[in-house]
Amino acid sequence: MTTSTHWPPIETLLPHRPPMLLIDAVCQYDPESISVQATPDAQAWYADGNGNMPVHIVIELMAQAIAAHEALTRRNSGLPPAPGVLLGTRRLETSVTSLCAGVPLLVHAACVLRDDTGNGAYDCRVDVDGETVANATIKVHQPTDFSAFLLEHLS
Repeated sequence: MTTSTHWPPIETLLPHRPPMLLIDAVCQYDPESISVQATPDAQAWYADGNGNMPVHIVIELMAQAIAAHEALTRRNSGLPPAPGVLLGTRRLETSVTSLCAGVPLLVHAACVLRDDTGNGAYDCRVDVDGETVANATIKVHQPTDFSAFLLEHLS
């Protein structure tokens, strides 16, 4: 799988840094969807006893893909990236229990809802060698005032 040099480095789109930055690069973007590449690392904090990525970590991969989509969308509107939060999912469907270290994954996220209050939902899937191994609808929120949101919900 190759990534395009057309898109900015992922570090300029997301606030995450290693070891929490789990996606490698943007592969495709349009105003309604994104595809990013991620490569499980056998030495990462999430690695199981065999050095593989447990499949539940794909929720974070999906969330980071969504964050990259939002950042590119804002950038194209002349705005800086803005923080958001993962609200969760009602279902995560998987056909595997883990993802092999060193094998690139393609994470797709397509916006199905975005409203003026900052709520959104994305249909997401993870493909390995062209086969879908996980999918979920991820719900997110991008508050207008992130600091106030944190104070309200963490106190």
